[in-house]
Amino acid sequence: MKSLQKPSPPSWQREILATYKTGENLLCLFSPDNQGRYCQSLERCFIGKAPSIARVSRTFGGHIAESWLEIQLLDLAEFSGVRKDGMTEKEYEEIARIIISGYGDFKLTEFMVFFQRFKQGLYGTFYGVFDPMVITRSLREFRADREKLLRFYEDKKRQEEKERERELREKEKATPDQIQEIIDKYSKKES
Repeated sequence: MKSLQKPSPPSWQREILATYKTGENLLCLFSPDNQGRYCQSLERCFIGKAPSIARVSRTFGGHIAESWLEIQLLDLAEFSGVRKDGMTEKEYEEIARIIISGYGDFKLTEFMVFFQRFKQGLYGTFYGVFDPMVITRSLREFRADREKLLRFYEDKKRQEEKERERELREKEKATPDQIQEIIDKYSKKES
């Protein structure tokens, strides 16, 4: 006889629930008001622990993920000074679903970088009306930039690991004073 127990959620989902508790908390923490603060640490936005939009959807439901994107899009429209009334609520929902299906692996913080950069004029321009096609084309451009940045951070991490390994090998040959210098060097970096 098969067990009627639900399988336990994957570890990433348990981590999201433990960190954010509810979808509403997540919406508040990742609101457009916090965009500038999050974007100050570009590296953390790309390699940090923020959840992807697809994982938000699977954890809290599609309505939370869509709402989060709609809030970001409305903020962008307001910032851009374009007519928001050019799109209906249903159209905002549709563009949010399209973005989630095409860019579900993007972390919320990566989207925040995208919206921040869009506001800086690095991606697309609206001509009087909020245009979803400008957003989707701009996201395609951003994906290429994102991939470059992810490679850069991966290379940086590998280089740091190699340097640490090299120093550990040197430490094996080092005198006690040299070992203390290496320990002091890393204690200062971490603090």
